[in-house]
Amino acid sequence: MIGPEVIVCAGGGGVGKTTASAALALALARSGKRALIVSIDPARRLADAMGVTLDGRARSVTLDTPGGKLYGLMPDPRRSMRTFVEILFEQEPQALARLLDNRIYQVLEDAVPGIHELVAMTLTARAIAEHCIDVVVIDTAPSRFAVDFVGYPDRLAKLLGGRAVGWLAQLAQRGQGRHDDSGAPKATRIERLLAWVLGPVVGDAAALFAEMALVLDSFVALNQQTSQLLLGAATKYLIVAAPTAAAQADAHYLIAQLATLQISTTAILLNSALSPSRDFVDLLDKATETTAPMRDVLRSLDYEWQSRALAVATIADGFSGRHPELPQLRLPFVEQAEPQEIVETLARVLATELCRFVAD
Repeated sequence: MIGPEVIVCAGGGGVGKTTASAALALALARSGKRALIVSIDPARRLADAMGVTLDGRARSVTLDTPGGKLYGLMPDPRRSMRTFVEILFEQEPQALARLLDNRIYQVLEDAVPGIHELVAMTLTARAIAEHCIDVVVIDTAPSRFAVDFVGYPDRLAKLLGGRAVGWLAQLAQRGQGRHDDSGAPKATRIERLLAWVLGPVVGDAAALFAEMALVLDSFVALNQQTSQLLLGAATKYLIVAAPTAAAQADAHYLIAQLATLQISTTAILLNSALSPSRDFVDLLDKATETTAPMRDVLRSLDYEWQSRALAVATIADGFSGRHPELPQLRLPFVEQAEPQEIVETLARVLATELCRFVAD
């Protein structure tokens, strides 16, 4: 079955990536699509941008979306590992109970890298099926390493499929069926040596991987879902930047990082790039009677406008020179407003640009 279109938005910190992602999802919903906005940003800014309460279950967002539908999903990173194992062990409740009591698992619960991203993609796959989603917008963490999560499923698969994991699982399974004359489990010389070096934790480690071996097929299926979402033919990557040198450097780095993963960037979304129209400035400038303070304000506004225009031109030219093949979508600078108002404004601008990087 052909899956939905997926748009991954990545960018450094402070570039307005979450707001731009939310605006893009809203514009898509208003174009008639069933859109889902997903945030894997630990800062959880998406709820503010959408003006709603979001969690690990896709929720309908009550913004004006005639002809389409918008859903939001934002898993809690504090319980990602617990959500992950609950999904894996849905059909093995007794094994899940044993796993949650395992001391090694309790240590690892908050320490396994990539679990939050994997959980988010798993919940996304479920939401796609539940709500017949046409297009997914993924808001990544604001970091130069925002696209590292693309490789997490493969790394976890190699971990669970490694020789050490398989050996530990077999060790636990053998121990369950082998006992000495006193009724205690027998141990091989290697097992006794490990127990001497590691103490009782070796039993917990073996038991942990024995439980994981029970759900290996489920893990493989989750892996395939995640890989399809992140690396499928219908997946596009947008780099969100702002007219600053730091944001430009982050964008160049992310584009290069995607290239090492054999992923092509689709477009650059340059945020705060267009200055808003200020009719009142023109009116005051043309007024026959002005005061000295008014003229000072007008000069300050003019200087601000020229400085922003110069910064935007410099950054845009830099992108064009280094990445001439990438289209640039410029979003306006929005005066101070509530997050939801900013999303609404940017969505109206993006509505005219969707055809440049989104399928009909």
